[in-house]
Amino acid sequence: MARLFILFIFFADYLIAQKNSLPDQRLLSEYVNLQASQMVIYFKTGDYKSYVKYIHPSMINGAGGEKKMIELLNKQNAELKLRSVEIRNIIFNSPTEFVRSKNELQCTISQQTELKPAQGRVITYTTLIAISIDNGKNWKFIDTAKMDIEMVRKLHPNLSSKIVLPPKQKPIVYSM
Repeated sequence: MARLFILFIFFADYLIAQKNSLPDQRLLSEYVNLQASQMVIYFKTGDYKSYVKYIHPSMINGAGGEKKMIELLNKQNAELKLRSVEIRNIIFNSPTEFVRSKNELQCTISQQTELKPAQGRVITYTTLIAISIDNGKNWKFIDTAKMDIEMVRKLHPNLSSKIVLPPKQKPIVYSM
């Protein structure tokens, strides 16, 4: 009986360790990049209803809800078209190390956007915070382009102290 009890304790410890351990970092990176890339496809094609499914709820709530966010995205897109600015390409670097905070997995991922105005070319840099509540299967993103880390933490109090944002980079402008 004592042996069975000890075996049970070891098994329970194993299950707890599995629950608290992080999934494979390589696989998590692939999921984050794949979902960030899918989000970009929806953004570039103007399918904002699908696009907002990848946006973290704190950002959607901050915009006044999903409908309001879609209206803002449509307005932003119209302004870009009016100024003859085309989003040529958006690429992502590998995510940072994944951390667990409460029931979430979190990381950051750098984004580089190539814009083509009427003349020249502009490259912008920003960092997204990626958050998953289902152990890395699905990711929601927070664009930090117009926020500092303190503002992000106000919107998302569960953000790990291990999540840091690199210094903001100025856009690179190539004139023709």
